[in-house]
Amino acid sequence: MDTKHLYVVAQFDAETDKRLNQLYLNLVNEGFIGTQTKGIPYHITLGTFEVDDEVDVIRRAHEAAGALPAFTIRMSYIGLFGLNVLFVAPAVKCELIHLRQRIVPGGGTAEEFPWVAHTTLLMDEPDTLYRAIPMAVKHFEPFRATIESVGIYEFFPERKIGIYPLKA
Repeated sequence: MDTKHLYVVAQFDAETDKRLNQLYLNLVNEGFIGTQTKGIPYHITLGTFEVDDEVDVIRRAHEAAGALPAFTIRMSYIGLFGLNVLFVAPAVKCELIHLRQRIVPGGGTAEEFPWVAHTTLLMDEPDTLYRAIPMAVKHFEPFRATIESVGIYEFFPERKIGIYPLKA
Protein backbone atom coordinates (compact mmCIF):
# COMPACT_ATOMS: atom_id res chain seq x y z
CA MET A 1 0.00 0.00 0.00
CA ASP A 2 1.35 3.40 -0.98
CA THR A 3 1.46 5.68 2.06
CA LYS A 4 2.95 8.66 0.24
CA HIS A 5 0.84 11.78 -0.12
CA LEU A 6 1.22 15.32 -1.38
CA TYR A 7 0.77 18.14 1.10
CA VAL A 8 0.06 21.69 0.02
CA VAL A 9 0.95 24.23 2.65
CA ALA A 10 0.76 27.96 3.26
CA GLN A 11 4.26 29.09 4.20
CA PHE A 12 5.29 32.02 6.35
CA ASP A 13 7.78 34.83 5.94
CA ALA A 14 11.20 34.64 7.61
CA GLU A 15 10.15 36.75 10.62
CA THR A 16 7.23 34.43 11.40
CA ASP A 17 9.46 31.36 11.04
CA LYS A 18 11.88 32.99 13.47
CA ARG A 19 9.13 33.64 16.06
CA LEU A 20 7.74 30.11 15.79
CA ASN A 21 11.22 28.63 15.98
CA GLN A 22 11.95 30.66 19.12
CA LEU A 23 8.78 29.31 20.69
CA TYR A 24 9.92 25.78 19.84
CA LEU A 25 13.45 26.47 21.16
CA ASN A 26 11.91 27.58 24.45
CA LEU A 27 10.33 24.12 24.66
CA VAL A 28 13.63 22.45 23.70
CA ASN A 29 15.36 24.36 26.49
CA GLU A 30 12.83 22.83 28.88
CA GLY A 31 13.64 19.33 27.55
CA PHE A 32 10.83 18.89 24.99
CA ILE A 33 11.98 17.76 21.54
CA GLY A 34 8.98 16.00 19.98
CA THR A 35 8.53 13.66 17.04
CA GLN A 36 7.13 16.18 14.53
CA THR A 37 8.58 16.34 11.03
CA LYS A 38 11.67 18.51 11.11
CA GLY A 39 13.46 20.16 8.22
CA ILE A 40 10.50 21.84 6.57
CA PRO A 41 9.40 25.40 7.27
CA TYR A 42 6.58 26.14 9.67
CA HIS A 43 3.32 26.15 7.76
CA ILE A 44 -0.44 25.72 7.71
CA THR A 45 -1.49 22.62 5.78
CA LEU A 46 -4.10 23.51 3.17
CA GLY A 47 -4.76 20.04 1.78
CA THR A 48 -3.57 16.47 1.33
CA PHE A 49 -3.66 14.76 -2.07
CA GLU A 50 -2.81 11.50 -3.78
CA VAL A 51 0.63 11.35 -5.41
CA ASP A 52 -1.06 10.62 -8.77
CA ASP A 53 -2.65 14.10 -8.66
CA GLU A 54 0.72 15.90 -8.66
CA VAL A 55 0.32 17.68 -12.01
CA ASP A 56 -3.11 19.06 -11.11
CA VAL A 57 -1.99 20.03 -7.59
CA ILE A 58 1.02 21.92 -8.98
CA ARG A 59 -1.23 23.73 -11.46
CA ARG A 60 -3.69 24.81 -8.74
CA ALA A 61 -0.90 25.94 -6.40
CA HIS A 62 0.80 27.90 -9.16
CA GLU A 63 -2.47 29.55 -10.21
CA ALA A 64 -3.44 30.38 -6.62
CA ALA A 65 -0.05 31.91 -5.88
CA GLY A 66 -0.19 34.00 -9.05
CA ALA A 67 -3.68 35.27 -8.29
CA LEU A 68 -3.53 36.04 -4.56
CA PRO A 69 -1.37 38.55 -2.72
CA ALA A 70 0.65 37.79 0.41
CA PHE A 71 -1.39 38.51 3.54
CA THR A 72 -1.13 38.71 7.31
CA ILE A 73 -2.97 36.67 9.88
CA ARG A 74 -2.89 36.78 13.65
CA MET A 75 -1.46 33.74 15.38
CA SER A 76 -3.91 33.82 18.26
CA TYR A 77 -3.78 30.78 20.49
CA ILE A 78 -2.21 27.49 21.54
CA GLY A 79 -4.31 24.38 20.95
CA LEU A 80 -4.29 20.60 21.06
CA PHE A 81 -5.29 17.80 18.73
CA GLY A 82 -6.14 14.82 20.83
CA LEU A 83 -3.41 14.11 23.30
CA ASN A 84 -0.34 14.21 21.10
CA VAL A 85 -0.22 17.45 19.03
CA LEU A 86 0.42 20.93 20.41
CA PHE A 87 -0.12 23.71 17.88
CA VAL A 88 -0.30 27.45 17.34
CA ALA A 89 -3.41 28.57 15.48
CA PRO A 90 -4.44 31.71 13.66
CA ALA A 91 -7.65 33.63 13.77
CA VAL A 92 -8.80 32.51 10.33
CA LYS A 93 -9.28 35.28 7.78
CA CYS A 94 -11.03 35.27 4.42
CA GLU A 95 -7.66 35.39 2.65
CA LEU A 96 -6.63 32.06 4.17
CA ILE A 97 -9.97 30.49 3.31
CA HIS A 98 -9.76 31.80 -0.27
CA LEU A 99 -6.25 30.37 -0.64
CA ARG A 100 -7.43 26.99 0.63
CA GLN A 101 -10.48 26.99 -1.68
CA ARG A 102 -8.21 27.52 -4.68
CA ILE A 103 -6.00 24.62 -3.60
CA VAL A 104 -8.75 22.26 -2.40
CA PRO A 105 -11.71 22.75 -4.73
CA GLY A 106 -14.92 21.52 -3.15
CA GLY A 107 -13.44 21.49 0.34
CA GLY A 108 -11.44 18.25 0.15
CA THR A 109 -12.16 14.72 1.30
CA ALA A 110 -13.96 13.51 4.40
CA GLU A 111 -10.55 12.76 5.95
CA GLU A 112 -9.77 16.47 5.94
CA PHE A 113 -12.97 17.63 7.63
CA PRO A 114 -13.13 19.55 9.76
CA TRP A 115 -10.14 21.52 8.51
CA VAL A 116 -8.43 23.39 11.32
CA ALA A 117 -5.86 25.99 10.36
CA HIS A 118 -2.85 25.37 12.60
CA THR A 119 0.92 25.20 12.78
CA THR A 120 2.27 22.15 14.61
CA LEU A 121 4.69 23.09 17.35
CA LEU A 122 5.23 19.77 19.13
CA MET A 123 4.13 16.16 18.68
CA ASP A 124 4.79 13.71 21.48
CA GLU A 125 3.28 11.25 23.93
CA PRO A 126 0.40 12.55 26.08
CA ASP A 127 2.40 12.73 29.32
CA THR A 128 5.13 14.76 27.65
CA LEU A 129 2.64 17.05 25.97
CA TYR A 130 0.84 17.71 29.25
CA ARG A 131 4.13 18.89 30.74
CA ALA A 132 4.90 21.04 27.67
CA ILE A 133 1.59 22.93 27.62
CA PRO A 134 2.38 25.30 30.51
CA MET A 135 5.78 26.10 28.99
CA ALA A 136 4.26 26.85 25.58
CA VAL A 137 1.60 29.06 27.13
CA LYS A 138 4.21 30.84 29.25
CA HIS A 139 6.23 31.81 26.17
CA PHE A 140 3.38 32.48 23.74
CA GLU A 141 1.97 35.88 22.92
CA PRO A 142 -0.34 36.44 19.95
CA PHE A 143 1.46 37.95 16.97
CA ARG A 144 0.99 38.86 13.33
CA ALA A 145 2.28 36.41 10.74
CA THR A 146 2.62 36.79 6.99
CA ILE A 147 1.68 34.05 4.54
CA GLU A 148 3.97 34.60 1.57
CA SER A 149 4.07 31.36 -0.41
CA VAL A 150 2.48 28.01 -1.19
CA GLY A 151 4.65 24.92 -0.86
CA ILE A 152 4.10 21.40 -2.12
CA TYR A 153 5.79 18.45 -0.42
CA GLU A 154 5.59 14.68 -0.72
CA PHE A 155 5.96 12.51 2.37
CA PHE A 156 7.54 9.97 3.22
CA PRO A 157 10.35 10.19 2.46
CA GLU A 158 10.24 13.96 2.10
CA ARG A 159 10.45 15.47 -1.36
CA LYS A 160 10.06 19.20 -1.91
CA ILE A 161 8.13 19.62 -5.13
CA GLY A 162 7.88 23.39 -5.32
CA ILE A 163 7.48 26.74 -3.61
CA TYR A 164 5.20 29.30 -5.24
CA PRO A 165 5.40 32.88 -3.91
CA LEU A 166 2.15 34.77 -3.53
CA LYS A 167 1.88 38.08 -5.37
CA ALA A 168 3.94 40.84 -3.76
